Amino acid sequence: MALIPLKQTVTLMKLTGTDPDYGDPVYSDPIALKCRFQEGVKLVRNQRGEEVAAVGTFFFGGLIDVGLSDTLTLTNELGTVTTYKPIAISVKRALSGKPLLTEVDV
Repeated sequence: MALIPLKQTVTLMKLTGTDPDYGDPVYSDPIALKCRFQEGVKLVRNQRGEEVAAVGTFFFGGLIDVGLSDTLTLTNELGTVTTYKPIAISVKRALSGKPLLTEVDV
């Protein structure tokens, strides 16, 4: 059980490679994951150590296999579909080392 209610669903598409003919990214089949999306602008550091503005954070229960090159697609309560790219990923752990929560800033 997660620390916070996970009542939303996001679609994760993992980057699997690039198209050899055109160089476009190729993604896996969509994976539906339970999550909580918290909207709000905050400064985070990206993979190059630069400060960038994130528009929201996804919270997942436990450890989730998500990378910086993957795509997250969320449909909100109003039916608006938005696609996000991760900026920063962090895992919150218990004192025992067990992963409790994965945070993905987008």
